[in-house]
Amino acid sequence: MKQNPAAPLADSKGSRHAPPPARWLPAGWRADRWEVIEPRLRELEERVIDSKEAFEQWLRDRDELDSWLSDESSRRNVAAARHTDDEAAERAHLEFQTEIVPQIQPVDDRLDRKYLTAPQRAELDRRFWEVHDRDVELAVKLFRPENVPLEAREEELCVEYGRIAGAMTVQWRDREWTLPELAPFAEEPDRALREETWRLGAERRGRDADAFEGLFDRMHDLRAQMASNAGFANYRDYMHQAKGRFDYSAEDCVAYGRNVEQHVLPVVRRMNEWRRERLNLPSLRAWDMSVDPMQAPAFQPFADEAGLIAISARLLARVHPDFAEELRWMAEADLLDLATRPHKRPGGFMDTFEGARLPFIFANSGGTHGDVETLLHETGHALHALAARGREPGSYRSSPLEFAEVASMGMEAMCMEHLAEEYPAEQVRAARLRSLEGMAGTLPWVATVDGFQQRLYAEPCLGREARRRAWVEIRARFSSGLDWSGLEEERAREWHRQLHIFEVPFYYIEYAIAQIGAMQLWLRYRRDPQEAVLRYREGLALGGSRPLPELFEAAGLRFDPRGETLPELMAELETAWRAEAQSV
Repeated sequence: MKQNPAAPLADSKGSRHAPPPARWLPAGWRADRWEVIEPRLRELEERVIDSKEAFEQWLRDRDELDSWLSDESSRRNVAAARHTDDEAAERAHLEFQTEIVPQIQPVDDRLDRKYLTAPQRAELDRRFWEVHDRDVELAVKLFRPENVPLEAREEELCVEYGRIAGAMTVQWRDREWTLPELAPFAEEPDRALREETWRLGAERRGRDADAFEGLFDRMHDLRAQMASNAGFANYRDYMHQAKGRFDYSAEDCVAYGRNVEQHVLPVVRRMNEWRRERLNLPSLRAWDMSVDPMQAPAFQPFADEAGLIAISARLLARVHPDFAEELRWMAEADLLDLATRPHKRPGGFMDTFEGARLPFIFANSGGTHGDVETLLHETGHALHALAARGREPGSYRSSPLEFAEVASMGMEAMCMEHLAEEYPAEQVRAARLRSLEGMAGTLPWVATVDGFQQRLYAEPCLGREARRRAWVEIRARFSSGLDWSGLEEERAREWHRQLHIFEVPFYYIEYAIAQIGAMQLWLRYRRDPQEAVLRYREGLALGGSRPLPELFEAAGLRFDPRGETLPELMAELETAWRAEAQSV
């Protein structure tokens, strides 16, 4: 059923997590039209602040307004993602992003400046406001009025990417299939079937290759202009600052790539060589990477969305009962949309409706163990949002992505330790091998995507042929032994599948930093589960109220953007992997 994009997705009456009471805004107020938003912004801008108490009230009122503006934006985005063929939902989303947000941004900049220059600011607790202040100072530094319409246009292009990708289906075996529905066939022992379905998906994506390339041409030009407007030599340097990377540098990202080459790739290649030998193949192809090396029958751990929620909740309960209760509550509160269907944006995400302070999980489940991992991952994000929902200001209710992904990846890793209580024995071994190989394989894939984006935006790399060469070269640098012979075209356009490159540029190195943290959490959990979960929850409860190194420290982890801990972590991961592989 299509949902009103602004309709509440959870009943506040008797809710496990009731929305906060209205303070300055009237009960039931919605940021659905500029005509109701503008007077509130104007009042904040014109309000006379003559005392510390008045200043604190101004901060609370602005924070409440910001929360409901974010809430409206998120609900419209979710509605458009759930139904890419719903023209009204898409129109509502784009209306907010391209008409309302551009009018808000200049006022936001003036309110930021009002905050920074207020005499009463000196009376606030400097440590408490430290992270907020540096974020506001950065926003003022980077704001350019001429970028406002460009950002609106960029959002339109991102929606276009989602529309193209969401419409991809194939006709096979007398019915229409979404591409996520083909995913279970990647685990089939029948190699010919795996290849057939892989090629079906690749061929379908290939039909839109020109559309994706043309779309990216427009995105690239737009982003280069935004960086230039802000006074930066290239978009890479601009985005590194725009993403608030106060605690690591672009050079750290380059160093990370070198450490992956030295300490991760040898392990991944050994894993893949073992896979090739077990499958008795001359070489590994793209359709050989998900099947169980012992070729046990393909496993479908659940039949429908209810089954996915049930098995995920049982795994979560074994880590901590509260985690399972939160997922079950989200299901009851209509805060999940997990099943794949035509005209649904690909991928998965967790978004927060900030006004109500409630998380929402979006996914495309096809019936595989990978879908269980996805839900556990997104539930980690949701638990993070719930743990920090009482923090104010609103910016402190979400952490930087580098730590936010620890919440999700760490949850996957902890739940992996309990698969034996839920899966058949042969499937436990297959799933654990897959999870351990996934932890290792994530690291070079992140280096590939981040290295590609560095090349796209920090160096002259213009046009489709230059992008093609760059992708193939960087993919080869971080290769783990896959045979692409005869699939040169498919390999060259492989990056089209990575929505981050299109929709959220430079959001990728965060996964590597978080994976390094999640691996530390996993090892701690294996040694002392109770202590690991306790520290994990302490870190989550901080939200984004402290700098990144302190968030990691609160969770008992080391912040390591360069990958200096990789030698030790990979040694322990490979030991665990060998224990599973030798049990075959």
